[in-house]
Amino acid sequence: MRHTIFSSLSIFCLLLTLLMFGYDSTKGYGRFLKFLNDISMLMPFILGGIGIVSALLGIKGEFRFILVVLHSFLLLLFLGIYIKALYGFS
Repeated sequence: MRHTIFSSLSIFCLLLTLLMFGYDSTKGYGRFLKFLNDISMLMPFILGGIGIVSALLGIKGEFRFILVVLHSFLLLLFLGIYIKALYGFS
């Protein structure tokens, strides 16, 4: 039971991070994602870290591997975007 809860939390964090990557303020979920960005600019990294930890505590096997790889890919993608935004525009 505990493993299922952690895997579900990891999937939820993955979906939130994916929605933050494809942010569109005209969609219905735009206000919620703007709220998440207003909390912290680093919210995708926080969600990714929570997602990786909960995936490691979740269901074992290929499911865990897939969740960790997807979270890691999104974290690297956001890291590239933030580095480009901070240092690339000057």
